[in-house]
Amino acid sequence: MFEHKRTLHDRILTGWLLGTIVPLVIFMITYEVKYSEMDFSVYVRNLWQMKLFLKIISLCVFPNLGFFFIFYRLKYDMSARGVIMATLMYTFLVLIAKVM
Repeated sequence: MFEHKRTLHDRILTGWLLGTIVPLVIFMITYEVKYSEMDFSVYVRNLWQMKLFLKIISLCVFPNLGFFFIFYRLKYDMSARGVIMATLMYTFLVLIAKVM
């Protein structure tokens, strides 16, 4: 049976790091493009008070879907699993924050 040789890119840690960092980078880019005149802590506080913070974080996780499909297409199954794990981590954090 043919066994797929794992490369540096086909590891759960690679997918998890990418799936964790990309939403944060997108959140920071959104801040820099639209609200850079406002202090970052004030921006986050205002988002939290307006109950928009969790919605924006949820939208920032959306590009993980693209990375999942890229890894899946390249047959990097372990990296794809890492992206799914990071996405589920964000899902649970949003769920816990909504319950509290």
